[in-house]
Amino acid sequence: MSESAHKDQVPATPLLDRGFGAAMAACLRAQADHEPRTWLQALRGTSPLSGEANDLYQHGVGELESAVALAALGSDWMVAQSDDDHDPSVGADHLVLGPAGAFIVSSRRHPGDRVVTAGRMILVNGHRAAYVRDATTRAVQLSEEFAQRGAADVAVRPIVALTGASDLIRGRSKAPVPVLALGELAGWLIRHEAVYSRAQVAALVPVAGRLAGWQVRPAVTGASVRLTARFERLRTEVDAARRRSRLWIILGAAVALAATVTMLAFAIPAIIALVSG
Repeated sequence: MSESAHKDQVPATPLLDRGFGAAMAACLRAQADHEPRTWLQALRGTSPLSGEANDLYQHGVGELESAVALAALGSDWMVAQSDDDHDPSVGADHLVLGPAGAFIVSSRRHPGDRVVTAGRMILVNGHRAAYVRDATTRAVQLSEEFAQRGAADVAVRPIVALTGASDLIRGRSKAPVPVLALGELAGWLIRHEAVYSRAQVAALVPVAGRLAGWQVRPAVTGASVRLTARFERLRTEVDAARRRSRLWIILGAAVALAATVTMLAFAIPAIIALVSG
């Protein structure tokens, strides 16, 4: 696996196999038996990831980004993660419940993409994405499920959270569903006027725990902290390898350009002399 964490093993505990940590743990397990890079491979910017770990890596990154953003809500908020088979490299769905109410957060990853919002429409690199419609539909379904479990006054509201976009351009038409950068999410929720007391939130948490297809995220534990730290170390190495690889590409292009310029500097006088003679 990565050089700094070659001996680390990730146990297959229930906490890590379901809900928080599943994607990161799967990536680290896939990396566990991978031989460390040689110093020459590290110098050249070869990725530290094994083939299997590489397939799982973006899933772990998406999970980590969502976890960091939602952890900023603090202890007044409950977070539940969808158990649906949604690709974590694309994003994830979370139910958050706290003083400002109940929300379904549909987080979607678009590394380096250009995202434009205009009313109900979201364009990703010019292509429509049905995020507003999907989040609205899930919010209605969740509100009905709360009502079926005796919490008819809970109206779940949808939020679309985007991460990694190079540009997030908001049009003049106001979206019926908040479309936020993932890093804005916690502040946006915390600033909202409280509609529930702590006692009301505490009473609704067990109801949320009985919702089909959702797993309430457990409190932070030593295992989850260690898991996150191991994945962060791996991510640091992957990012460093990518920067080093890009640097070699830039240096190669610069050398090729210099060689071309030098060749032309010698060739042009000869061509001029040949033509003029």
